[in-house]
Amino acid sequence: MAAPGRGNDSLASLRRGVAVTVAAVVAAVAAAAVALAVGGDSACACVGARPLAMGGAFIAVADDSSAVYWNPAGLAGLTRRQLALTSTLNNRATFNYDDFLAYVGPGAAPGSGAGFSFVTEHVGTLEGGGAYRASRWLVYSVGRPVSRDLALGANLRYETHARRLPGSGLVLGSRWGIDLALLYRLMPGVSLGLLLQDSGLSPIRWEDGQEEAVRVNVRPGFAYRPDSRTVIAVDLYDLGALVSGPPEAGSSTFAVRAGVERRVSGRLAARLGYYGISPEVGAITCGAGWREDAWQVDYAYLGAATTPGHPGLGGTHQIGVTFKF
Repeated sequence: MAAPGRGNDSLASLRRGVAVTVAAVVAAVAAAAVALAVGGDSACACVGARPLAMGGAFIAVADDSSAVYWNPAGLAGLTRRQLALTSTLNNRATFNYDDFLAYVGPGAAPGSGAGFSFVTEHVGTLEGGGAYRASRWLVYSVGRPVSRDLALGANLRYETHARRLPGSGLVLGSRWGIDLALLYRLMPGVSLGLLLQDSGLSPIRWEDGQEEAVRVNVRPGFAYRPDSRTVIAVDLYDLGALVSGPPEAGSSTFAVRAGVERRVSGRLAARLGYYGISPEVGAITCGAGWREDAWQVDYAYLGAATTPGHPGLGGTHQIGVTFKF
């Protein structure tokens, strides 16, 4: 006769084994994808100091205010309101997301969540006559559970844009965008996420009469929590660029991103990650978070590219402050 609790222990061991196997398969697929992909355009976009410190792997985590960008389905189940601000401290002409402000909280329907956010980004400098690109996003986000293990989410986004080609004048534009997302708990400790960024609505309509199509960015993610203090995550950025090919020959924005978070104590968390910039180029990230009552401060550092001779994104520092109430 089996000892009391041995059956439960065996079931828990089986679940852990399956979770580890799934994680290994995802990592293997990601590695194979990197080996097969070609190109060199950068995919330098990351909102939130905590996700950046985890290598930009947050689609299947999405458990704080930054879910309004990463996966709005993660807003489902919020129990407290949060006000968060993240700012990129340097390399603001290279790392394109500058500042991020979000307010989130429980929604009107049971188990739902909602939020508003504002994002600013730019590449290049406004002064001079070189290339310049800038955007401002105003976003409404909602997440709602449809079962015990599945939540769906969406973002409705209004964007304003500015662009300048070398030697030409500044042109303004705008568009409406929508993101669709899901978050699914496969088993205890294992979650899957999917973000269909820019799923539809309008192209960018420029004042000079031109229109610029924005294609869907398919972003799947996987997260494994071996215990209550540890999160391991892997994301694939712009999977469509790998499957169907990039819009321009010889370039690809596909990238693999992975990271881990370990809560060292009740107040301190440490984070480490690999941030894929392109199929062949990435950078190491690290950071920490400190909680004190209702306040949380997060710091992230994005290092230089791991590929010799490639500048990557230099050494980018980002800091975020969150107030929960």
